[in-house]
Amino acid sequence: MDVRDVGVALWRQRTLVLLVLVLTGGATALGVALAPKSYAATATISAAGQPGAADGAGSEDDPDALRASLAELADSQGVVDQVRARTGVDRSVAELRRAITGHWVRGTVLVDVTVEDRDPDAAAQVANGVAEVLTDDRTAPALVGPALDRSLDLTLGDPAAVPDSSSRPDLRLVISVGLLLALGLATAAAVARDRRTHTVDDAAGVEDAATAPLLAHLDPPDDLTAMPALHPGTAEADLFRHLRLALEARAEEGSPRVVIAGIADGDVNVWIGANVALALAGTGRRVLLVDGRMGDRFGTPVEDAPDTPGLYDVLLGADLDTALSPGPVDLLQVLPAGTYGDADVAELIAQRFAPVMEAAAAGADHVVVIGPPLEVCDDSRAMAADSALVLALVEQSVSAGALRAHADRIRAAGAHLLGVVLVGREPGRKAA
Repeated sequence: MDVRDVGVALWRQRTLVLLVLVLTGGATALGVALAPKSYAATATISAAGQPGAADGAGSEDDPDALRASLAELADSQGVVDQVRARTGVDRSVAELRRAITGHWVRGTVLVDVTVEDRDPDAAAQVANGVAEVLTDDRTAPALVGPALDRSLDLTLGDPAAVPDSSSRPDLRLVISVGLLLALGLATAAAVARDRRTHTVDDAAGVEDAATAPLLAHLDPPDDLTAMPALHPGTAEADLFRHLRLALEARAEEGSPRVVIAGIADGDVNVWIGANVALALAGTGRRVLLVDGRMGDRFGTPVEDAPDTPGLYDVLLGADLDTALSPGPVDLLQVLPAGTYGDADVAELIAQRFAPVMEAAAAGADHVVVIGPPLEVCDDSRAMAADSALVLALVEQSVSAGALRAHADRIRAAGAHLLGVVLVGREPGRKAA
């Protein structure tokens, strides 16, 4: 799926996309509202050099190094004890030490003292308390040490103000991550739903989903019992030319058997299979048309059941030759589904279908099997094992995801997916 396909899926599923965006945005806003807030307040200390102090007299008296040391002292035990005594904030020593951060602003004489707390008033109070303790002539010398005290003139440059907005959670980060998450979820949901629900209705959609060629795109028949292939040379009969050529090519590769099956209930595959068999017979080839829909639930038989055995009976051991009936044209024989008993059809197909079809192929150039719908049972996939299957599909009757899944299951059963025949819902389609 390329970028264009993703864009198309987003547009088709725009209601879902909007819903996901709204829900994700609401969840993000709710999370921000319920998340614990943290407020940051910063007081600034000016640490200018003392008049007359020797610059660079030694590494221990380097003003920048002393300013960095001053920043490190901001959360020291001695400073925190003094701050607690002065401010009376209801915080433990450990909490205050975690909350206080000192930072020397490189290239300047400024040292920032930042305090983060759940209470904005407490954050400002503690930040100012630390700055006052470090700049108080009565307490600073004992806390900062003699080298720092004689080299730097410490004053409160900019007191901390009570913050009016929280510093955590970071709204810009949360909004950015929430937006990316919303877009990602919306795209994933739209693509996933589009793959499941968007129905295929054109050659590109069919071939992309099935990873197989579109053999024909046909007009919907007015009457499923009509057999345009009985009238060769007409435009209606020519609609099956590409499909006939595909089956002929498959037979030349050594596999004369092909199963024609639909996905959902319906008799479109019966109409296609019967007409393809007629078209093949019309070119002088011997054709056997097999009704593989063993069971009443699989729709209308190819023709009224004759007074002969059928496929079901042959799989149980009846003679194949006695089960064959002549078709409506020369060189075409029909093997009906037969009478139905209590035997397990799936087991019969697994054990007997391939040998019976090999025997049938000895007297036919092509064996066309009309299979039951793929959504009903696995019979068609099993009958197509080691041969080929053609999918008969009505426009807008199946999603791209479902078609893709059925194509994968066909191949997993050991069958070759020869292609797809798409039958329109509206008149005016032409053969592919």
